[in-house]
Amino acid sequence: MWSIHPVCCDTVSFRNVTVRGGADGIDIDSCKGVVIDGCKFSTGDDCISLKSGRGAEGYALARLTEDVRITDCIFADTNWACIGIGSETSGGIRNVHIEQCQCTLAHTFAIYIKTRLGRGSFIEDIFVNDLDVSGAQQGFLRINLLDSGKQDEFPVPGDKGIPAARGFHFSNIRVNKVPTLVQATSTVPSVPIQGFTLANITGTCGKGIFLANIRRADLSEIHVSGFSGPLLSAVNVTGKGLDDATPLEATPAPAPIPPPAMPYQLQ
Repeated sequence: MWSIHPVCCDTVSFRNVTVRGGADGIDIDSCKGVVIDGCKFSTGDDCISLKSGRGAEGYALARLTEDVRITDCIFADTNWACIGIGSETSGGIRNVHIEQCQCTLAHTFAIYIKTRLGRGSFIEDIFVNDLDVSGAQQGFLRINLLDSGKQDEFPVPGDKGIPAARGFHFSNIRVNKVPTLVQATSTVPSVPIQGFTLANITGTCGKGIFLANIRRADLSEIHVSGFSGPLLSAVNVTGKGLDDATPLEATPAPAPIPPPAMPYQLQ
């Protein structure tokens, strides 16, 4: 299922590694200080996925994945994303830098940030810079904070189970015939993404940017062509670069995760 799976490790390096196969490539799980540099991936699922446990167990353990640097890699996947962040995020994911990479094939999106209600915790400080994206069958970027992955046996209930998202930055991205540039509407109205930057995005796409429930958005130097419909569609989004946005329908508020009959006890 996952070809290479470091768990709860500190200071891990992968350099000049080639991963081929039908599963995920490298799954970083509750690890700190990770470098993935100069690697090549041809996988049947996510090339790289960042995780930190799921549900009440992961939330109680609170083992972060943080300080991850992915540089100078080439990605091709035939079933999911080039880089997935999630969907198991209950320990938190923080400070991820993805730079100078090529995404040559993605069954869905090149970058897919994914979690769901009941995971809780946070995904924050994600920096993606200097990326070439082609062969993506659905698009460059998707953010789904509502319902990615199977619900846990013991989810985190109530407001604590709503994942927080902060500080997403995407700059100097070159796309070639991606069907959708950005799809980021599967978000929670009451817990909006805090800080979202798109800067210097060039190339061709079939559709533009779709945003919902974001504070402090900053869009600049978006120079793409070939798309149909509006370049930017948004609802409940504030910030810069939004003057010409076409309104979207409001995102429905999701039903909260109910408390369990018996409180979860970490074994």
